[in-house]
Amino acid sequence: MNKCMQVDLDDVVAGMTLWEAVLDGRGDVLLPEAAVLTDAMITSLRRRGIDSIYVVNDDISDADLQAERERGRQRLGVLFRKCGNSPASTILLQQISDYRWGDAK
Repeated sequence: MNKCMQVDLDDVVAGMTLWEAVLDGRGDVLLPEAAVLTDAMITSLRRRGIDSIYVVNDDISDADLQAERERGRQRLGVLFRKCGNSPASTILLQQISDYRWGDAK
């Protein structure tokens, strides 16, 4: 569960907020992160061949998101229970947590 979701461009509506920047095939920024989409922006993306984008998912409350993250962390604790406190296991667990729950974002 995350505060972002991938949406097909056909399902995007004006007023949605971008979770991450939209890039073209060369890596140039078409729209920056956190841009609030307008009909003109959506039309422009469609002309440029963009099929889907990542937008902020406002349907998830912060409390639900925190509860889901805690369940995930508990599950990782169970999966890593026999690894001990080795440096490699600790680093791997931290990297998985950062990636899975976007703790870096």
